[in-house]
Amino acid sequence: LGHLIGIEWRDSRHIKGILDDPKQIRNRAFHAAAQLLRRVSAMDNSPVILQLEDLHWADGESLDFLNYLAEVNRDVPLLVLAFTRSTLFERRPDWLIDQGRTEGMQQRIDLAPLDKRASRDLANELLQKLPEIPAALRELLTSSAEGNPFYMEELVKMLIDQGAIQTGALWQVNAERLLFTKVPPTLTGVLQARLDGLPAQEKRALQQASIIGAVFWDQALAAVDTQAAVQLPALVQRELALPRADAPLEGLREYAFRHQVLHQVTYDTVLKRNKREGHARVAQWLAELTAQGGLRAGDFLGTAAEHFEQAADMANAAEFHARAAEHAGQRFAHQRVLAHVGRALALLDDPQLAAQPAQPAQPAPPAQAELRWRLLSTREQTLGLQARRDEQAADLDARAQLADALDDDRRRADAAWRRSLRAMRMADWAGQESAARHGLACATRAGDDGLRLHALRLLAAARVYQGDIDGGRALALQGLAEARSLGLRGVEARLLNALSVAAETQGDVVGGLDLARQSLQAFRETGDRVNEAITLSNLGEGWRKLGDLAQAQRELDAALRLLRANGDRTVEGAALGILSALALWQGDETRALALARSALDIAVAAQARDIEVIARLRLGDAELALGRWAAAQQAYTQARARALEIDRPWLHDASAGLSRVELAKGDAAAAVAALQPVLDQATAGATLDGTEYPRLIELTCHQALARAGDPRAADWLARAHSALMAQADAITDAGLRKGFLHNIPFHREIVAAWGLGPC
Repeated sequence: LGHLIGIEWRDSRHIKGILDDPKQIRNRAFHAAAQLLRRVSAMDNSPVILQLEDLHWADGESLDFLNYLAEVNRDVPLLVLAFTRSTLFERRPDWLIDQGRTEGMQQRIDLAPLDKRASRDLANELLQKLPEIPAALRELLTSSAEGNPFYMEELVKMLIDQGAIQTGALWQVNAERLLFTKVPPTLTGVLQARLDGLPAQEKRALQQASIIGAVFWDQALAAVDTQAAVQLPALVQRELALPRADAPLEGLREYAFRHQVLHQVTYDTVLKRNKREGHARVAQWLAELTAQGGLRAGDFLGTAAEHFEQAADMANAAEFHARAAEHAGQRFAHQRVLAHVGRALALLDDPQLAAQPAQPAQPAPPAQAELRWRLLSTREQTLGLQARRDEQAADLDARAQLADALDDDRRRADAAWRRSLRAMRMADWAGQESAARHGLACATRAGDDGLRLHALRLLAAARVYQGDIDGGRALALQGLAEARSLGLRGVEARLLNALSVAAETQGDVVGGLDLARQSLQAFRETGDRVNEAITLSNLGEGWRKLGDLAQAQRELDAALRLLRANGDRTVEGAALGILSALALWQGDETRALALARSALDIAVAAQARDIEVIARLRLGDAELALGRWAAAQQAYTQARARALEIDRPWLHDASAGLSRVELAKGDAAAAVAALQPVLDQATAGATLDGTEYPRLIELTCHQALARAGDPRAADWLARAHSALMAQADAITDAGLRKGFLHNIPFHREIVAAWGLGPC
């Protein structure tokens, strides 16, 4: 929780392994904060009130947390009382309500101006120290305010400042001064009158504080004007500035303007030249503060960037926006990343920036190209996690152009590696291979073994996905030996994963499972939670294909939790597809259908075409099991078209699905016709390697041909049974072998059909 809000506890054992997974940090912190409030309630067995002031200043992540809190603590006696200006709903019009989960649990109260009675009550409260309240004074307050309580409060203070009301043990009204007091018609006018009536030193101090912001710190004020901080007690006594209990850093005393309008009115009275000089001093102070480190120093990076901008120091402004974006990226604050990067890039594109000398806040500022590289790298990673593929592609293009401009092969390799990974996530195998080969060449020239082996891993995976399984395996084995000799444990884990995929593609489920276990151990040792989650999903799939459905459920449930914590939408879709198949094998067709639909929605949104094919296959399976033939046929047809588009052998799984639909409808001829691509491939001597369920395809061929009276049916059954038993014989554990043959529905059918045959 501390790390999420900005405390730099990077060496803490609680977060050391997940520093590269900001989504997981955020989710764990959200959970911890919600549990804290739950425990507060449980300790005294009493309700809890959470009061939030000025919610319009809250960042998007804080608003997201309140949504989360309303959902997970709905059984806790908790009242969240939040005060906000209407600007919150301009920024987030449907905040909280749009979640659809808190309906009936919330109430929005829009505060209207005070009516006459309430205005009189407030006037009596404000003037209660007068022995008797003159009717003229009460009327002055209530008639001028038009129901604005803050105006009434400030008007009373203005009258005190100007001597119309004299304070002491008992207050008195100076009738003559009251008569000649000019009452401003607006709140701004009242506040301006109060400012004009202040002693010169107090007014200057308040003006300098307004440059810092609506919230400011004593040391920052002293940095702007060494004499200004001395006036803070007087400003507090006048209730123009209010001390706050908690400052973000030790040693600072924090203050806030009494009202946002007061801050704005005060700031507007500062001359433009003085504003720029003040912002420059504040920016310098903040820059030094962040350079010192400290628990929450990173929180000031964005504020420093804004002050540098106001000081017209655009070079430092761009640099600090970049630092703020990197800091936000570590905490999965997507909107802040995008905002800071966008602002910094806009500054870099300002023609005035190139001619501007750097200020001393950073001794050796990087060249603009270097800074642009950092900005694009930070944003591209965020866009990748969000699966915003088109925007991600634009940033990848820009990174590649920058690498060329800098003539930096290491950067070329890094850009190519990220491009290859994006292509893999989108099932663009040719694009993945091309980018991986380019990255391999660049990393070799740069002499960077880590980047070279990353590229080699992606190249190996691309070869496997394109059907060259032996070639892909050879590349992965070559890389694995090198990674082990160089002690690159993280790269070793990724290469083990590539070998696991190759093994499973050729039907070696046991070998693939063993390699996945090895890679999981390595990912955990290196603290790579992103790939740990992916490997858990692969393990779940492996156990499912071995028939251990209970273990598959455990692995997949763990994978799904971690995938969602990491924010990996693409692989989350893949895991949901596997869970759909598992639910169907467990006899829960309705849940299988719901999971398939969720998987499909994610895959389409993420432009993950391979996962989309699998999701449509799962959708067809569930619809067929529910007896909805037309829907099943549509799903299989769409899956086949997508598989053809990305050149994957899953088109044969789709053809088999279409055949099963025709068999269910009783049309044997149509069932055989749907299988024609499979039959043609078998005639040509090709295998079913790379298909999802080769045994199911073989069984479907047998069933369709048998129903049509075609003598080839027996050959297909023999082929299915022989391959099934070969796989079973590779399983040395008797219990697992039994589950493999009997827990998978089409394996049971093959065994049963073979037992009925002449052999």
